[in-house]
Amino acid sequence: MSLEEGCEVAVNICMGVKEHDRVVIVSDESSEKIGLGLRKAALEATPRVRYFKLELYGSRPLNDIPKAVIEAAKDATVTFWTAKSIKGELKTVRQPFIKAALVGGRHAHMVDVTEAIMESGMAANYEEISKFTLDLHDRLKKVKEIRVVNELGTDVTARFETVKWVASSGINHSPGHWINLPSGEVFTAPTEMEGKIVVDGVLGEYIGERFKHKDLLETPLTVDIAMKGRAQAVDMDCENEELLNEVKEYLSLNECSRWVGEFGLGTNLHLTELIDNMLQDEKFPGVHVAFGDPIQSETFAGWTCPEHIDMVLTHCDVWFDGKKIMEDSKYLM
Repeated sequence: MSLEEGCEVAVNICMGVKEHDRVVIVSDESSEKIGLGLRKAALEATPRVRYFKLELYGSRPLNDIPKAVIEAAKDATVTFWTAKSIKGELKTVRQPFIKAALVGGRHAHMVDVTEAIMESGMAANYEEISKFTLDLHDRLKKVKEIRVVNELGTDVTARFETVKWVASSGINHSPGHWINLPSGEVFTAPTEMEGKIVVDGVLGEYIGERFKHKDLLETPLTVDIAMKGRAQAVDMDCENEELLNEVKEYLSLNECSRWVGEFGLGTNLHLTELIDNMLQDEKFPGVHVAFGDPIQSETFAGWTCPEHIDMVLTHCDVWFDGKKIMEDSKYLM
C-alpha cells in the first residue's frame, strides 16, 4: 500500500470526512509529507481544510500552543495531529489541542506517525478491525478480572469494577470523540492491579526514541505494581541503567505519573511485527499497560495526569475471569 492510500483511508474511512466538514491538520518537519498527503485527501472531500506546521511558530519544544492553531481547532469538525512527540510538549501543546478539538469535532491523533506506518497499519482493512474490536469490547464489558502472564516473568492481575471500556476501532464519525490512528485497541483505566510486568516490547513517549525493541529484548524492564491507595509502580529493575533511570525520572515527574492509568489490548490483526513506534505498536495484538494519564475524557476514571507512558508486552497469555482468550499474544476467540 502507498502513503496516498493510507491518507485516503484515514480521511474517508476512519474519519468519514464529508463536504460540510471543517478540517484542521497539524504537522511538523518530520511529518510534513504525511500532513500534506492528508490535506490532499481531505480537499477531495471538502474545500474547508486548514494546515499548520508547528516549526513556523517557533523552535521546538513550544512553550504553549499557538493561538491560531487552538482557535482553528475549536472551530473544526475534524482534526488530525501528525507532529512528533517532543519532550515538554504533552501538557503545553498536545493535550490543549485535543481538548480544543473536541469542543465541537472529532479528532485523529497520529503523533510520531511515519510513512512506513501510513503504508502498513494505516492502510489496513478498518471494517474488519472495527468489527473485531467492537466484538472484544462487548465481551470486556462483562469481565471483572484479567490475568496476564508471559515467559519472561510477567504475572499481573487487573480488576475492573464500574469502569468504562473504550473501543478504538479505527472508525470515528462522532463529535466529541478522539482516536489514535493507526487504530485497533480496547482499553480502560483498571480499578485495581497487582503483580509484575516484564516489558520487552516497546516504550512510549520520547524514551522510546532512545531505547528500541532490540534494547528491551536484551535487557527487559521489570515493573512491580502494587495497591498503595491506587495501583502504581512501586519498584523497577533493568540491567540497562540508562534505560532504567530514564523511566524512573519519567515516573517521578508527578505523584500520578506512577499510577496505572491504562490497561489495553491491541486488536489490529493486520500487524505482523513491532516497528519501534508506539502509535502503531500498542495496536499490535497483545497487552500494553500505561502509567500516568488515564485518558479521563474517554474512560471517566475520575483523575488526570500530565504524563502518559505506554509499555508493550509480548508473548502474553491472557485470561478473562479464568477463561483463556489469548496465547502467545494470539487471540483464541
